[in-house]
Amino acid sequence: MLWARCSFSWTSAAERANSIPLNSKFRSLLHVACAGLLLALVGCASVSVDNIHPKGIPPRRLPTRIYVQEFIAPYDNFRVDREGEDLLSFVKIQKQALAEDLVEQLSKYIAPAVILPEGTPFPQGNFWLVRGAYDRVNQGSRLLRAGIGFGAGGTKMETHAEISDLSGLWPAPFLSMLTTGGSGMAPGAWAAFTPAFVFYWPGAVANAGGAAISGISVDRNRTAREITATLSEYCFQHGLIPERRMRQPKKLGLLPAVQRPDFVIPKTGP
Repeated sequence: MLWARCSFSWTSAAERANSIPLNSKFRSLLHVACAGLLLALVGCASVSVDNIHPKGIPPRRLPTRIYVQEFIAPYDNFRVDREGEDLLSFVKIQKQALAEDLVEQLSKYIAPAVILPEGTPFPQGNFWLVRGAYDRVNQGSRLLRAGIGFGAGGTKMETHAEISDLSGLWPAPFLSMLTTGGSGMAPGAWAAFTPAFVFYWPGAVANAGGAAISGISVDRNRTAREITATLSEYCFQHGLIPERRMRQPKKLGLLPAVQRPDFVIPKTGP
């Protein structure tokens, strides 16, 4: 009967819940909504580069080794829930962790890298040096990010970095940049309960989970990736690496928000 084949019935809640076509459409809507939410979470939390300045004479070849100095970190630039000895220890850990992240990324995409201990004289030879400073670090509030979001309790990390050639008597800077970013405007759990987010608790869990995993450590990892990607692009532009090896940095206001520095369209050829 025509009525028996109808996907929606006004007779009872049980019949409506058991309607296969209706449930299928609802599941599809749920999947699309959740996918859109995840893209929003990825796009809103990011680090970008700006004020990229090549300078001096470009290096003629890749270095045999890249040295990374821990970034200068004025304590006044760290707005975190610590003070005194706890603040000193926190900043020390952050400086070391960023240097380690840079060593990992640079070794993977440019050339072998190691940390140059503070106070160690600069080596001379076919080497590069990466150094910089923290301009601002806001810890924010994980609770506010998970519960409310849209910038509430957001993190912020800003640095400036410089890469120098160590083949001469003194370090010769050839590239500098600024990095900026943080947890952004990703929605928190409460947004899933608004009319715009009809998926209710799945959206709340996704929102809160995405906001909860954001933090200074995530910003630090992304900062290291963007610095490496910017150097990678510079190397390609000056013929030091082939296009297939190039990493694309996320330039402030130019590239799509969901693009990551390790997202590269596959290329062919040598």
